[in-house]
Amino acid sequence: MSVEKTKMKKYVLVAPDGGWGYMICVGVILNMISITSFLTCFGVIYKELFIQLKMDSTSVTLYNGVACLVVSLSGLMNNVLLKYLSFRKLGLIAALIYNIGMFGTAFTTSKFHFFLFQGVIQSIGHGIIINLTFTVLNNYFVIKRLFAVSLAQTVAAAFGFVTPGLVKWAIEVYGFRGCILLITGVCMHTIFAMMLMQPVEWHMKKVEVFEYPEESKSLLVQDTKLTTNKEDLTASMNSNNKSEQTAIKAEEKLTKDTAEVSKLKNFLHQIVDVSLFRTFFLSNSCIGVAICLFSEMTFVIMAPQALYSMGWDEKEVAWALSLNALGDLVMRILLIFISSLLVKLGSHQIYIVGLVVAVGARLGMLWSDNRTSITAFIAIMGFSRCTIMVLLPVVVGDSVSLEKFSSAVGLLFMFLGVFNLIMGPVVGAVRDFTDSYATAFYILSSFIAIVTILWTIELFYKKSKHKKLPKKDSVSLKP
Repeated sequence: MSVEKTKMKKYVLVAPDGGWGYMICVGVILNMISITSFLTCFGVIYKELFIQLKMDSTSVTLYNGVACLVVSLSGLMNNVLLKYLSFRKLGLIAALIYNIGMFGTAFTTSKFHFFLFQGVIQSIGHGIIINLTFTVLNNYFVIKRLFAVSLAQTVAAAFGFVTPGLVKWAIEVYGFRGCILLITGVCMHTIFAMMLMQPVEWHMKKVEVFEYPEESKSLLVQDTKLTTNKEDLTASMNSNNKSEQTAIKAEEKLTKDTAEVSKLKNFLHQIVDVSLFRTFFLSNSCIGVAICLFSEMTFVIMAPQALYSMGWDEKEVAWALSLNALGDLVMRILLIFISSLLVKLGSHQIYIVGLVVAVGARLGMLWSDNRTSITAFIAIMGFSRCTIMVLLPVVVGDSVSLEKFSSAVGLLFMFLGVFNLIMGPVVGAVRDFTDSYATAFYILSSFIAIVTILWTIELFYKKSKHKKLPKKDSVSLKP
């Protein structure tokens, strides 16, 4: 009897939530520094190049749309590529492609070359690196996910705080092409970052699970019954399978087009988890986040040009961008210290608060006349930019299961790319037609406002629906 009462030791493997995961954070930091730190300075870095290539707002937003589409498509291909390449091999290839695109941009002399190196080659590496980076961080951290994301992106934001001054200095000393070469040197650290991305299976923790022998025996009896049933089923199915296989072969010979369609479907199933179209794609976690990312990215590209058109010089623009990066950095530091509290509140709720701040800060900037207030609102935008950019993997991770995370991120970026390719040139054309950056900024702000309203309604609906469920259960359990 004593033997029957003793518990049998069993173990399950769970995410490390630390250990080598902190080395993964180092790799994520290097990737974030290389890919995101210079985004706020995009208009400053390529200002002279755009003048040389005669690229107006429509051309710039068209480039942005092409780049986002290529990023999304390359990110979607991750699931297929990982079947043929290991995680680190794919990451190293992506890092090499990314740096080739960045290096080639320094020598562009035409719009075609710029779109080729920046819009296509670099974006291919960009999409794969971002998808792999979010996936590996999501795999290594579950309980401490928000803390890990905040820590990694906070350190990257600290570097982003000095990039406006660094870019300004590099352009003054080496010119914009020399500046691009220096940025290429920084981006080459993605190669070292990808070398750190070891498979999570190497570092999984063992957690002990207890079961009573009687329970396990009953389960074994059930398993044997199931296996015998399976054997009977397979025996009966084998005879049917033979006739079915001959019928299938005959159909394949007669209808080759149908076979080609099925191959295409299988290929699409390998790229994207089709179930996500029903559960994730039509949610605000996908479409809403993608629209907000489009608005933020387009605003970041156009903001320096808008400040230049208002008569601001290089020093004033660099100072405003530095304050924006400072606001971003402060918010990321706050996320580290209050991550446990924010987990209780929910990532979606925090994201909506960030969207409200984004709309308010942009409207405040548009309604201001003096430079001090405009600079202050640009700094406040750093807070909202942090939530829009940093919480993306957390919002997606809280919306889908772990094994579907990579496909979900790829699906999100696919919609972002298509939406950016369509709406980006439209916003740019409106800017060129009206000769007003304010009009374009109002359009971009309205996108975020619409998402904020719809997402808030969705959360209230889910909350009210969730409150009703326990009441139904409690009534049904009463005798």
